[in-house]
Amino acid sequence: MTDRLYDSDPYISRFTARVVSAEGEWIALDRTAFYPGGGGQEPDRGKLGGLPVTEVKQSEGTVLHRVPGHTFTAGQEVEGFVNWERRYELMKGHTGEHLLFSRLHQLCPEMELVKIAIGQDKKSVMVKGPLDWEIVVKAQEMALEAIEADLPVTIEIVPKDDPSLGEARMKAERIHGDEVRVVSIGEIDRAACAGVHVRSTKEIGMLLVTKFTSARPTADFEVEFQVGGAAKRTALQLSAAALRATESLGARVQDLDRALNNVLRDREMQAEQLRVYEEKALNELIPSRIGGVDLYSGLFGAMDKKMLLDAAARFTEDHAACVLGSAGDRFMLVVACSPDVDMDCAALINEVLSPYGGRGGGKMQFATGGAPTPEHAEDIMVSAIVKIRGILEKNDQENKDE
Repeated sequence: MTDRLYDSDPYISRFTARVVSAEGEWIALDRTAFYPGGGGQEPDRGKLGGLPVTEVKQSEGTVLHRVPGHTFTAGQEVEGFVNWERRYELMKGHTGEHLLFSRLHQLCPEMELVKIAIGQDKKSVMVKGPLDWEIVVKAQEMALEAIEADLPVTIEIVPKDDPSLGEARMKAERIHGDEVRVVSIGEIDRAACAGVHVRSTKEIGMLLVTKFTSARPTADFEVEFQVGGAAKRTALQLSAAALRATESLGARVQDLDRALNNVLRDREMQAEQLRVYEEKALNELIPSRIGGVDLYSGLFGAMDKKMLLDAAARFTEDHAACVLGSAGDRFMLVVACSPDVDMDCAALINEVLSPYGGRGGGKMQFATGGAPTPEHAEDIMVSAIVKIRGILEKNDQENKDE
């Protein structure tokens, strides 16, 4: 068993210990300040004997440290250094997670915590239950009030059958042994946890929700957040972005949501008007006559796929060919011809798309494909039209020669 110094004092970042065993790159010590991870929190990093500790884990009560290139032997005394900046960031993040979820749970008692991520790059909670931006924002406000209140964060070890645990957030099936380590934030939250935490909510400094998205199928929602200096910097960036947006929209900050909704509504109306116009233009396409075959061609902006396919099928019912394109986020191309036209649409569509990183598939008389971007839409259309014209003219000449 390893004496876990972080249990009694998570602020220890420098310590000495004796090597108990050295198996390959993995070192076991008689005591350690390195947290091996757990409860969604990433393991610590740092140095042992001046060498980088690249991974920390626990196995049957022993904390193991991965130290590539070491020459340690059993009984040797080593000095350890935990990367304090990283550890302290994770401590603030872990306490911040307890605080944020407890506020979410207070606003929505039926909410269930599914998964936690406490890392240097990402901190989040995944939950099941009804949740919306209004609840998330209110929970964030309540968390900030708790931070400002400088509430004490305390740890106690209580018997597993202690009646007071009925008030604590815990999953009994995850508790091994007869005792439970309980982390309390003032009088507002009590939860079973084996992780490392700050001593006061004031140390969190700041908590900012940065993302709120669906987390299906793992959970219903994921709420990402930041703490401390990172949260303050992001808040400044978001504030500046909001102010620039209000200036561009000619709106007040408090009216930004309404102004953006108006922009989105106008955009939807314009998109619908464009759709109606393009549908009309598509249905009124006038074909070119080449060798007795009607050739329909047209390039449209973000045309509905089904509309394009239906038009291609309709145009090529009798002695006709068509090439139709849609230049939305990606480029889509349809090449088709009636059964009485001798043309390999599948081969042709790949021939014109491949130079631009695109590809297609289909049958002799009907093929579809596309390119990653609409950047070369016009070039592809011109190439397809030229090739189809060549095929139709060749077919016509061969028919005349017969």
